[in-house]
Amino acid sequence: MSDSEKILFCYVSGMDVRRIDEARTPFLHAWFGNYPLAPFQNLPSNELLPTMITGVDPTVHGVWGVKLKDDSTSSGWERFLDRIPDSVTTGVQCILHRLTGEFDLSAIPPGRRRRFVITRTKYKRRRGEPDALVNINGVDTLFGILGRENCRYRFHGSENLDKLLTTYEPGAYALDLLELYSLDRFQQWHLDRPESVDRYYGRIDDCLRVLHDKCRLSGVTLLIVSDHGHEAISNSIDLMEGLRGLGLEKSEYSYFLEVSSVRLWFHTEEARRKIGDYLRRLSEGTLIHFSEMERYSIPLSDSSYGELFFFLHPGHIFFPHDFQNSLTNFYFSLSDSMQRGRFLNPRHRGNHGHLPHFDAEKSFALLLDDRFTCAGHDGHVLDMAPTILSLLGRHAHPPMTGRPLFVQKEIE
Repeated sequence: MSDSEKILFCYVSGMDVRRIDEARTPFLHAWFGNYPLAPFQNLPSNELLPTMITGVDPTVHGVWGVKLKDDSTSSGWERFLDRIPDSVTTGVQCILHRLTGEFDLSAIPPGRRRRFVITRTKYKRRRGEPDALVNINGVDTLFGILGRENCRYRFHGSENLDKLLTTYEPGAYALDLLELYSLDRFQQWHLDRPESVDRYYGRIDDCLRVLHDKCRLSGVTLLIVSDHGHEAISNSIDLMEGLRGLGLEKSEYSYFLEVSSVRLWFHTEEARRKIGDYLRRLSEGTLIHFSEMERYSIPLSDSSYGELFFFLHPGHIFFPHDFQNSLTNFYFSLSDSMQRGRFLNPRHRGNHGHLPHFDAEKSFALLLDDRFTCAGHDGHVLDMAPTILSLLGRHAHPPMTGRPLFVQKEIE
């Protein structure tokens, strides 16, 4: 690693390339024309940071929602809990999650939740356990490769960008990873108000300008990365009502229902046939068998992550879903100014997590360093870790398969 090279990896989740223009984001727009800009393809996932910092796909690092347990037998106590109404048990889980950090996926009833191995990391764990970023399921991340003492991770999810700018100083670490999550959250609950979204893009643009100025003074290279955009919601689908109408018992299938996708496992042939036929009739999305996921860079060798996947097209969401809980909606509508709209309408106003060919999923990496140029190949999220190592004068580590997105210009 070159001691002289330092990178601020600014991960701006949800920055939609379609909204970057001279009127809304003048600094970013100008930088797009003057610095190397590398588009890249993402994965059909709501959690891409583990892939970015390991350089391997979810089948290797293991973080991709949930897997079905081989054996999900219940004790007598657990069977007693299953008789309690779901609204009560999930409410208790949500309270305990808030107080203790336990009960990830707390809005899923306990009986169904016990069927899953939960593989998520999400930002709450990353923020509370920084060492979780060093190694993920046996795979060294950039933090593990470069050394935890040479890296820093900071999460910022609040609307208060001024507080971040007054306290954040780059330059002390070889790799500084700053995750700006507030734009992602803001769009989830405000994308039906275009003028408010445009103003917030302007605030993010100004924040990035200040960070760039700090980087230049500290001799740090700023790398700005966005892994997806957002699409305004025009329609919600009650999948649970549709499945209930098929006349199946709950024990005949398992499911994990996200806002933009669902994965299913079948325990009877009748459930496999009826649910498969039902999903094929839905025109709002695409049905994919697990053996076909390799075309989206997730080469599943078995059905543990799901046998069938249904990904909605942009503009559509599932509601209710496995992150929906009345108590959670009430709490966040009171405690987070960006989510006050949840009180009257708990449906998302914007979302992502679709198949990667849609415009809402366009991703980019912008390197504010004119010593470099784009490598020229089609970019992929798997290229992010090799890119950062290359910028720091290091080679990619096995089992990384990606290639750097940027190369140094030849000296004339």
